[in-house]
Amino acid sequence: MIPAKASTTASRLITGEAVILSLDTKVLRGLNAVGSRVWELIDGHRTVDEIVDVIVAEFEVSRPAAAADLDAFFRQLIDKGLVTTA
Repeated sequence: MIPAKASTTASRLITGEAVILSLDTKVLRGLNAVGSRVWELIDGHRTVDEIVDVIVAEFEVSRPAAAADLDAFFRQLIDKGLVTTA
């Protein structure tokens, strides 16, 4: 799966943390440091597995834990219309 930011989102990085707004639903979401890094990595080119690899390399987390957490996180982003997949 290759995630991409939905064209109907606006985001801003504020003191290292991302704030995302869905222009369609007016859903505003703030992300912690890990979520913000994941948001930065979503570019429509990287696969979820590649993003997991970066998170494992940059944060103290095992690959199985990171994969499970990111799977849940991507499902939330997709359900809220903030991310699309290819």
